[in-house]
Amino acid sequence: MVTCNLVTQFPLKRPSLHLDYFRDDKDRICQVLTWHHPSDRKLCIVKYDLGDSYWTSRETGIQYKRILKSYSLEGQEDNLQLVKEIEPSYLYHSVMYGVDFLAVPFERIKHYYYPEQRLQEIIQENTKLDELEQKVKTLAELLHEHLKIPFENMGITGSILWKGQTEKSDIDFMIYGNSFAQDFNERFPVIYDEFPEIKPMTSDKSRRYAESISQKAGLPVSLSTKYVAIKKWLSVYGNTNLSLIFSPIPEEIPFNYGEQKFTPVEPIDVECNISNSDLGYAYPSLYEIEECMILSENTLVSDLPITRILSFEGALTGFFKKGDSIIVRGLLEKVYDVEKNLNFYQIILGTKECNRNEFILFTEDYHELLDQT
Repeated sequence: MVTCNLVTQFPLKRPSLHLDYFRDDKDRICQVLTWHHPSDRKLCIVKYDLGDSYWTSRETGIQYKRILKSYSLEGQEDNLQLVKEIEPSYLYHSVMYGVDFLAVPFERIKHYYYPEQRLQEIIQENTKLDELEQKVKTLAELLHEHLKIPFENMGITGSILWKGQTEKSDIDFMIYGNSFAQDFNERFPVIYDEFPEIKPMTSDKSRRYAESISQKAGLPVSLSTKYVAIKKWLSVYGNTNLSLIFSPIPEEIPFNYGEQKFTPVEPIDVECNISNSDLGYAYPSLYEIEECMILSENTLVSDLPITRILSFEGALTGFFKKGDSIIVRGLLEKVYDVEKNLNFYQIILGTKECNRNEFILFTEDYHELLDQT
């Protein structure tokens, strides 16, 4: 089982990972996106700007307002347009993806926040924790004791990371390392038995989550409800929402930014088998696939080496394992691997082209859906 002491790997102490945070030189709070970045900047969302609102940093005393409306594709696009007006230098056109992102140059980063380092501070503190921080400490101890996850492979992100939490804040808890993510779903229910204050997500929250997936995928709520139930770790801790987020450690990152370039081809439906799901819980999620058969009619392509799924829509992934037979609907892209000088194809989810009409389904669910229409 892979472990990695992330805490001791500084000067930028380690490569940036999804849901790290940082403060820019104007004290805005930014949330890092993805596990790969250009060599001179960090892909991100500018989540909080200075303003009179609910959030105050215990570290700096600065008060903040949230400027990210939602994590949806529309919410991120709105964030991009807003920041483009107030800080145009952060607009970055990605040659790799062929789309615009927000990306902050290194020299504009004032302070960097590491989830695993913040968690270590909370674990080691005995007297000055607030209610949320105490819950974080208890959760870390539970996962360490009952799921055997090393403390150094955990972290705390969100507002607790930059010490801006309110009593209504969620707990956004990081698990680092693909080996832990792979079997976490099956093992987590042990926590419900050992610590009854942590309970499965309520039926009302589950329904709303299923409705959100249905909206993103263009699927019936009844089908999305089935998939929500697969994620057995969706839970609440007392009156606090609990999110568990998975990230590879640096050694597990499959390719660096700029090593591959993506060219859109067309929306497509493909039946295939998953040959590797190690990064199936990460953001972006990645599944290696084989035995692909194109289902789309009137397609411009036919027999192609389609070898992976790359998803920037986390709600649509995390359900599948090696050997599963699936149907994927998304945007077909040609990938040029600069390092290896070869081409292959992938299906990408989370694009404007396929917004509200993209999914990954078990093959039997797809055919059952067809029978109902």
